[in-house]
Amino acid sequence: MDIEQLADACGGLAWISERLFEIEGRLATGLVAGEQLDAQTRTLLSRSSRRHGQHAQWWRAALPDSPALAGAERVRPPTQAWVRLLGQMEDAAPADAAAALYEVALPQLAYVIEHLGQDLSPVSDGAVIRTARMVAADLAEERHDAKEAQNPSNVPSGDDLEDLAKGFASDYREKRWPPLVTLPR
Repeated sequence: MDIEQLADACGGLAWISERLFEIEGRLATGLVAGEQLDAQTRTLLSRSSRRHGQHAQWWRAALPDSPALAGAERVRPPTQAWVRLLGQMEDAAPADAAAALYEVALPQLAYVIEHLGQDLSPVSDGAVIRTARMVAADLAEERHDAKEAQNPSNVPSGDDLEDLAKGFASDYREKRWPPLVTLPR
């Protein structure tokens, strides 16, 4: 992976983390219209929101500081599938947003993080590898805790979530990795 692709990956992951920080934070505080989530789920979302905020800082810190690479400009939506998913989560009722988070967003993010490391060099990309490992550990814990906190009968699942998940399929059919890395212009 060259430095521009790595910068795009870090920028995309920073954007995703920042959006999850915002969405989970609103869900945790109850500032979203609709039936509120139970206290255990809101506590989990509060902790996770703070972690995603930290992850965003880590990904931003991994961006190149060279003016030629314009690191800050690379913090942008990585793919349209992520834009659709996070936009729908932002507009959804709390229970639907939580379902999208746990059934689509976190599994997709874990998938990206897992595969990101395959193209990194321990010599030149050590900081990104460390960040990816820490984020992966936090995601694994969040997903584990969510299984215990969420009562499956209270978490809606349906065609909308399946359509959102299928939206990522075109990202993975591309002959590039990670799917949030943009092709050179």
